[in-house]
Amino acid sequence: MFKEKRVLLPEVLKKTSTVLIVMFSFICLYTITQNKIEHQTLIHVNRERAIPAVHFMNMGISGDGGYNAQDTLKMGELATKSEKIEYSKQMYVKRLKKLGVIGYFYFIIQKQINNTADGSFAWGKEGHFIQGDQIPKSHGLKGVLENYLYIYGKNVADFRFIAQFIWLIILSCIFFGWHNKSQTTQTIRLGITGAFLFLLLFEGGRSRYIIQFLPLFLLGASLLVNDSKQIIKKIIDATLLKRTNYES
Repeated sequence: MFKEKRVLLPEVLKKTSTVLIVMFSFICLYTITQNKIEHQTLIHVNRERAIPAVHFMNMGISGDGGYNAQDTLKMGELATKSEKIEYSKQMYVKRLKKLGVIGYFYFIIQKQINNTADGSFAWGKEGHFIQGDQIPKSHGLKGVLENYLYIYGKNVADFRFIAQFIWLIILSCIFFGWHNKSQTTQTIRLGITGAFLFLLLFEGGRSRYIIQFLPLFLLGASLLVNDSKQIIKKIIDATLLKRTNYES
């Protein structure tokens, strides 16, 4: 028992020191960067025009939890940062009270669905991913790609189906690999959970916001694919066995 504690103690110290070094490095980097920005003279920065973080929390509780044009325009009308913060706080509290406890619970469930359900990540539904009228006009390989990726392409629905299928595979690999508790996979799960919480608290409401966190999902799926295959195989075998016993 004593020897086991002696072995574990250096490991704990090693991990703790690693975390402290990383945190210290980030703090130093942030401090140096902020100091450089404060004292630079190349670009004039009007900090009163900055949009506060609470604005994005306010938008994250309006409508479907996504972009709100009215709130954005209001940020442009208000002259100082303090006014922007005060307006966003008032609107956030007002919307939160209107939803109530139960209403907010249902709201975040629906928002989580909106944040994660679309495997195409809202491709072609908003923004300007491709310039031009997005009507396929080319021939050969380029024409095939245009028909799959352009909004008015003949095969754009097929692209969305393929993207959704791949997205479901990625999520299944992560979900069914739950029994793998290695430090790496647990860290990835923590990162994914943090991503979900971030999108629930701030502007979201569309699956395209997941794109910034795709590395976590891809790493998690690739690390857990073998574990997931074993679990899925066991579930299928148990289901078939149960069905065979029932029929016999």
